[in-house]
Amino acid sequence: MSIKKLRLNPHPVCPSILIHIRRYLLLCFLLCGYAAYAEDRPKIGLVLGGGGAAGVAHVGVLKVLEEHNIPIDVITGTSMGAIIAGLYASGMTVDELEETVYSLDWLSLFNDEPSRKQQSFHQKRQSTGFFNLGSLGIQDGKLLPPSGFVSGQKLLFELRRLFSPVAHIDDFDQLTIPFRAVATDIESGKQVVLGKGNIAQAIRASMSIPGIFSPVQIEDKLLVDGFVANNVPVDVAREMGADILIVVRIPTFLEEQDNLKSAIDISLQAMQLMMLKSSAPQLKTLSANDILIEPGIKDLGSLSFDRVAETIPIGIKAANKHSSALERLSETLNISEQKHRQPLKSKLLEAPIHQIIINNESVLNDNILLQRLAMKTGSPLDTHQLQQGLDAIYGLGYFSLVDYTLAADQKGGAVLTVNAYKRSTGNSHLYFGASLADNLEGDTSYQLGIKHELSGLNDQGAEWNNSLIFGDSFQLESQFYQPVPIYNAFLEATAGYQEQDFFFFEGEERISESRGNEFNLSVDIGKEFGTWGEARLGTYYSHLEPNEKTGSNNIGTTVLKSAGFTAEFNVDTTDNDLLPTSGNRLNTSYTHGSKALGSDQEFDKLEIRFSKAWKKDKHHLILGGELGTIFDDDAISPADQLFLGGLGRMSGLVEGQLRGNHLLLGSAVYLHELSNISTIDGALYAGASIEAGNVWQQKDNVKANNLLTSGSAFVGAETPVGLAILGMAKTEGYNFQPFFYLGQNF
Repeated sequence: MSIKKLRLNPHPVCPSILIHIRRYLLLCFLLCGYAAYAEDRPKIGLVLGGGGAAGVAHVGVLKVLEEHNIPIDVITGTSMGAIIAGLYASGMTVDELEETVYSLDWLSLFNDEPSRKQQSFHQKRQSTGFFNLGSLGIQDGKLLPPSGFVSGQKLLFELRRLFSPVAHIDDFDQLTIPFRAVATDIESGKQVVLGKGNIAQAIRASMSIPGIFSPVQIEDKLLVDGFVANNVPVDVAREMGADILIVVRIPTFLEEQDNLKSAIDISLQAMQLMMLKSSAPQLKTLSANDILIEPGIKDLGSLSFDRVAETIPIGIKAANKHSSALERLSETLNISEQKHRQPLKSKLLEAPIHQIIINNESVLNDNILLQRLAMKTGSPLDTHQLQQGLDAIYGLGYFSLVDYTLAADQKGGAVLTVNAYKRSTGNSHLYFGASLADNLEGDTSYQLGIKHELSGLNDQGAEWNNSLIFGDSFQLESQFYQPVPIYNAFLEATAGYQEQDFFFFEGEERISESRGNEFNLSVDIGKEFGTWGEARLGTYYSHLEPNEKTGSNNIGTTVLKSAGFTAEFNVDTTDNDLLPTSGNRLNTSYTHGSKALGSDQEFDKLEIRFSKAWKKDKHHLILGGELGTIFDDDAISPADQLFLGGLGRMSGLVEGQLRGNHLLLGSAVYLHELSNISTIDGALYAGASIEAGNVWQQKDNVKANNLLTSGSAFVGAETPVGLAILGMAKTEGYNFQPFFYLGQNF
């Protein structure tokens, strides 16, 4: 019996499988080798301290660290250091970081007021003019100041935008570099290390400068800027496992007593002292193996955000001073090239929004917020449109913060949640105002005022406003405003009483003066057109009782009554009430005095005012014009007459010096910005105005050769009360007139 050898024939695919197995084993070997190396080599921690605008120098330090191939295994930061550290940990490259900090409009982040172009027309009317000194909330009979000058609305949105690629990550260890932000519990004064939750909110808390930004509530803690407790969080990096630390600390420079003259100077000095106190214990723990980098930024303050471009080169220079130490560290680590960090991106940014949820803490109907948000489902998130919508909701005036989150749903889409947090000061507020005018020749007038605003009377946003103004004139006014948001319509009812002086002139001579006591009522209905305009129709009644004070005039002492109908069409697209740099204004009003409604006279009056503003570099130009007519030449009550006088309206004359039935005016105002006088906002100006106009009693006299020319030259400055302007004016046929205005609009 013969025995045959058995030959084992492998399956034809076996060689391929064996190749893959060998590759897999080789990969495992390499990974294990890298892991063993990673465990053997020291873990490098980067600590970025707080420092406000000067803290942008951290970006320059990061550039140098990458040039030396220094790997960062963990990273911590406080305040500005938290922003830079968080962005770097999220996967942003140094070049992207540099581009980001250069492109950000840092100063705008300190101003939460929605741009004027985004405000409703009613809000523009309410915010225009007198009551601009400040406000206080009223709750339970107590006056409540704001918790900060800035609520952080714009800052938080900008952080949301910057960190949107990692918004889905709630464990900061899952970032490309494990990260921690440091804040301070304002109740206990202890540091709070933030390593979980929403990264944008954590960084917002870390940089909540006390008294400037409102604090941030996270869980059961009220958090402010981390510099109060730990400005250079060395201990946090060590707790994260760092063996060797690279610490970047913005030096603290204390001013001498002679340089501490303003409230801002003293506040900044106090901040520097707190930074110094919280940094010193941390720096004492550094070992000989650690590297301390201190960018030398002496003349660049914490709030000098207009100079951030200067900081990165300073950071590079400071880091290069430690080149030898960095080279030795790199040689010790034996890393020829840094491992490329892949940026983390959320698929949520590309997913269509399937649902919009409104978490609304105010009394307003949710539909009002949805209308302001103006976003539709079905498309991916448009951050620019979202910012406009959130600003529009915030601009309603009912909220301390309007924030958002984006989450995945079960259908491959996204859910957008808008969180509108009610104002801590409530819906009852006091506003204050003041103005002053002086011709520097003995005639001075002033006004002080207070207004109480009670909003949120119903879920449609009804308001009741009461104001009191006293000084050279006395005014008491009560106004009820009921919007109908679904139709962009409104009802407005006003009752008022005022006492004011009427002056009558012959040329430059004041021949008489009367004190008028006036009671008035009006009811208007109207419609707003987006944010740019409104139309309104109304009826009014006015009861004026004149009291002769000096001289004799044609106003007499007989009670004067005016009543009738009004129609208005108004446009306002300007970016600023006091000093517009762009946009147009148009105010058109038609008044019909009706004897049937109780008017002493039957009359028709048309008034049109318009202006357009431009700005280029430091040059401002505002062109304007006015047209008015009573349509006939009959004598009419001084309260209903047209008049000219005052800065920009025949500048060499006092207000109301020219009165009549027909009016024409053209004006141009030029301003040149001389210098910035405030850390955040404000400027010093030199300017001039030129006008041509007149007022006539008879329409046959309205001719171009009857126009008077007027002009002025002045210097002005923006102040918390408004514009302060000092200058000299001259009107054709009249003497030179010096003037000073505080809180006076053009």
